[in-house]
Amino acid sequence: MANVKDVAKLAGVSTATVSRAMTHPEKVSEKMRKKVQSAMLECGFSPNVSARNLRRCESKTVIVILPDIANQFFADIVRGIQIIAKKNDYKVLLGDSVHAVEQANAYIDLVKTKQADGIISLTSELPEEVKEGINIPIVMACEYFENFPVPTVRIDNYTASKNAIDYLLDIGHKHIACITGPMDNPICIARKNGYRQSLENAAIELDELAIDSGDFSFHSGYSAFHRLYKQYKMTALFCFNDMMALGAMRAAFEVGLNVPEKLSIIGFDDLPFAQYTTPQLTTIQQPQLQIGKTAMQTLLHVLLDEKAAQDTILPTQLLVRSSTASYSEK
Repeated sequence: MANVKDVAKLAGVSTATVSRAMTHPEKVSEKMRKKVQSAMLECGFSPNVSARNLRRCESKTVIVILPDIANQFFADIVRGIQIIAKKNDYKVLLGDSVHAVEQANAYIDLVKTKQADGIISLTSELPEEVKEGINIPIVMACEYFENFPVPTVRIDNYTASKNAIDYLLDIGHKHIACITGPMDNPICIARKNGYRQSLENAAIELDELAIDSGDFSFHSGYSAFHRLYKQYKMTALFCFNDMMALGAMRAAFEVGLNVPEKLSIIGFDDLPFAQYTTPQLTTIQQPQLQIGKTAMQTLLHVLLDEKAAQDTILPTQLLVRSSTASYSEK
């Protein structure tokens, strides 16, 4: 059976030229296109997706690994990825790892076996071989590892968290509780460090009773609030995502703690519902759409063997709404 090399030899061109003539004919002159087509006919070569192999396999497909497909935070990131992918004739497949390294590894195997071209991972729950440096096209977005040897697109979680606590301190709060996400997660470590540093700068000693953890779900925010309410007298609460903040707001309502009169609450992400809660949620806005677009653009650079930025940090913004208010002792 004839292959790309046979066509290239007969046409007197490189295999790269044959590939361009098949996949991007607009980038090849008409004369060259006809020359390649003639050689293909003479060889009896019939191109198909699985046969488009040059320096890499081109399935024109990328896989996006998510830790939890039900988490609304990832929707706009995936949309951003799809916008850039479509412009470049790539298909996007979503892989829900359900927080399982084994499942993430199954998606990685699709790239190893040339059934997909590359991966954008929105989770740091990946096999050790990825953390140590794996020879496949991969870009990390949102979550990341320290000193990770592949391109990363993210925000500065430490500074974003610190800015939120600085704001609460500026409006008079000193007893600021915190609901973290899973503390084996790099972004949660960075956010907790920002929280801690802001308090330290204000000469406020960190009280471990002021900290509880959740798993980024509504229910975990609800449950963590009830635990905090029993053990710590808080006037403000910082949650590591909007969904936990909404769960906490519901729990505060149930115990008769009015927001923001008796308790100020800040979330993180600025999901669409944040501006429709009562009261509207003060939160840190992440540029989800831009994260997705930048991650896909970065992966394209990797796939084309072009130089890609190793660590792209996108800006965040603290959006002050009505779930926070100044505190003064009366």
